[in-house]
Amino acid sequence: MHCYLANTPVRLDRVFQLRHLCYHRKGAIAAAEDGRFRDAFDELENSFSVLAESNKGEALATVRISVVKPEMGWRDSPAQKVFGDHPQLREISRQSYVEASRLCFGPHARRDSFVKLLGHMAALAEYYEAEWLVACPRVEHSEVYQRMFGFRPLAEPRQYFGVNFQTRLLGIRRSELAEYVRTARPM
Repeated sequence: MHCYLANTPVRLDRVFQLRHLCYHRKGAIAAAEDGRFRDAFDELENSFSVLAESNKGEALATVRISVVKPEMGWRDSPAQKVFGDHPQLREISRQSYVEASRLCFGPHARRDSFVKLLGHMAALAEYYEAEWLVACPRVEHSEVYQRMFGFRPLAEPRQYFGVNFQTRLLGIRRSELAEYVRTARPM
């Protein structure tokens, strides 16, 4: 498996197709006529989509990572749309964070895809010196983030935009993540 920054029209189109396949397969969205699932955050300068492909070029998994860094003028992210009024996210937003969103896996993705994609999130947090890592997974997927990476719940579940499921705001400081990954045995 290889991961690429989806920074070309062809790779972005593959990301949108894979998202549509995954979200529609799980009943989270209605079928789109063009077979693509995208939103306004894909157009922002602070959003980076990562595409994981097999050695044969098959799209396996994808995640969008948004960087919120006020001093760079990057203030918007999907979490802001859902939890922007929450005191915990407002405090984190005054500092800086990276957020994983639209994480999905094709039918042939391997188990390690999750770790590799979120590794890119940690790498962007390090590169941009973001204080926090944030995610808004489906409620039923929250435990995986907590067990594997030490994320903790920051807000009660809410309806996520563009899909028909509840999501939970999770977060961890970059320094805490480094310590958790070094010392925890989540498996």
